[in-house]
Amino acid sequence: MSLSVVAIQPPAAIYREEQRFGWWVYALMLLMVGMAWALFEGRGLIRPGIFGQRAQQLFFAVAAGMSLPIVFMLGVLRMTTIVTPADVRVWFGFFPTYRRSISMITIARVEVVQYRPIADYGGWGIRIGRDGERVLNARGNRGVRFHLIDGSRILIGSQRPEELALAVEGALRTRR
Repeated sequence: MSLSVVAIQPPAAIYREEQRFGWWVYALMLLMVGMAWALFEGRGLIRPGIFGQRAQQLFFAVAAGMSLPIVFMLGVLRMTTIVTPADVRVWFGFFPTYRRSISMITIARVEVVQYRPIADYGGWGIRIGRDGERVLNARGNRGVRFHLIDGSRILIGSQRPEELALAVEGALRTRR
């Protein structure tokens, strides 16, 4: 009798989309780093004559230490959406810092929507609306709203919402 080891492959992706935040987010982060540098480099609040050279260097190091990880994180930050026959997966980051999986058996229906990210949800990223709806978006104002069987809703932002909705509807048809 022989035993064989079978590699278990993850389900094939029906749909995949990667989105990066808008260019203005990166520009804003660089502006913040520049402002911190200007403040702590002796051109602003911290002057060597008042606190001394060592204090100035320490303040600059702290400002850079706090700003650069944010810039690095946004530099590699992206939102990835994958639809498989079993679920919809969304995660943020090159090294995922946030993951969400929605099982196909929990989805009642989906709809393509246009929304106002700032007015409705306070911007982009991982958000919760006033009515409790969870929102995962990186850019734009279009997405797919998932109505779950427990009555909750999740909105996933997409640059190709029609394709995302069709992929999910196709997976739902094969599961039912």
